[in-house]
Amino acid sequence: EALRAELGYREDEQVCIVTVGGSGVGGHLLQRVIAAYPEAKERAPGLRMVVVAGPRIDPASLPSHEGLEVRPYVHELYRHLAACDLAVVQGGLTTAMELTANRRPFLYFPLRHHFEQNFHVRHRLERYGAGRSMDFEAAPPDVIAAAIAEELGREVDYRPVETDGAAR
Repeated sequence: EALRAELGYREDEQVCIVTVGGSGVGGHLLQRVIAAYPEAKERAPGLRMVVVAGPRIDPASLPSHEGLEVRPYVHELYRHLAACDLAVVQGGLTTAMELTANRRPFLYFPLRHHFEQNFHVRHRLERYGAGRSMDFEAAPPDVIAAAIAEELGREVDYRPVETDGAAR
């Protein structure tokens, strides 16, 4: 709770961070999640959604809704991910493992023909019992809104992430 307060999040809100990393590949995912926001907010009235456009997606190119925050950059994003009630991300290993280690619920959308995201990352996350994989093609905004409402603030039971790799 101290981290949430330090980052400017109130106790009475459910924070969802949406981020797709540093490439421009995630623009379509951001647009679809933004389109899901009004219905997700209806299902979870305390929802605060922060969309991080990243360096290659112009925030002005994304749709907006009242109450939705679209930012070009978030300093120390990893801290926001550690404090959120839900994250919506692509299928990259680093972000997914940060969320797993911090025991945060998350939805992840592996890129369709990305071998690592569809096999290696998915297999690793399944071993930890972490995250909820979603197929972009099968997830119109209403499906994403329902998933956000279902996963928001869910108690997770992930296997602990090992922290002794360097010592070994």
